[in-house]
Order: sequence, then structure tokens, then C-alpha cells
Amino acid sequence: MIASRYFISIATLALVATTASAAESFSVKALLMQALNAPDGAAKGIVEGKEADAIHAATGASDPVRAEVSTIKKFNQEGCSRLAVRLVQPNAPTKEGGKMDFALNYELNLCQNGMPPSEGMDLGKAAKILGIPS
Repeated sequence: MIASRYFISIATLALVATTASAAESFSVKALLMQALNAPDGAAKGIVEGKEADAIHAATGASDPVRAEVSTIKKFNQEGCSRLAVRLVQPNAPTKEGGKMDFALNYELNLCQNGMPPSEGMDLGKAAKILGIPS
């Protein structure tokens, strides 16, 4: 169960990871890394690129996508934390014809090297799930 959550976290990160762009516009990956390195464990900004394009296509809205990343917990493993991510797409059209903010919230365990922490992970079980020979 734990290994599958880590696999899901890795898969989620892979789906949202791109490189950073302009000064106040970022990829989700860049904001995750900023939060890991920030003294207060937080980062926020406007998301651009493939990530924003995917959200715009899914919601039908064109306003900038805002992102906030905060640290929920720091692991004993150096540079590793549990992060909360909130993506907000303002003015997404509703089925009723109105508009509302669309929000996507998720959490993941991440280290500064881009991998999840090994703390609490059953590496043997994770390898088996991922099909890696032991």
C-alpha cells in the first residue's frame, strides 16, 4: 500500500514536471523544489507551459493558473518533506452556465533529488510493484 502511494506520487510528479519559465511563472516542479529549499517551506506562483495548457483544456478557462505549495511535514531524511500542492484555475465555466474556481489539491512526499524519501518505505515491496528485480 505504501509503495503504491509512492509510485502514484512519482507518477503524479512526472505528469506535472516541466522546466521553469519566466520570472513569476513557474512549472509545478520548480515550485516544489522552491518549497523544499525555502526556510518557511512554501512557494507560490503562476503556472505556465504544458501544465497550464492541460488545465486550461480540461476546464475551458483561460485565466492564469495559480499554484501554492506548502510543507506539511519534514522527514528525518535530509531535504525531504511531505508537500501539499494547490492549483487553482479561476473562472472555470460550470455546466449551469456560471463560473467558479476549479481547484486541484494533492500531496506528495519528495526530496531535493526529485525522488520520494526512503523513510517508511518498504523498498523490497516497491521494487516488486515496479517490476525491478531484487
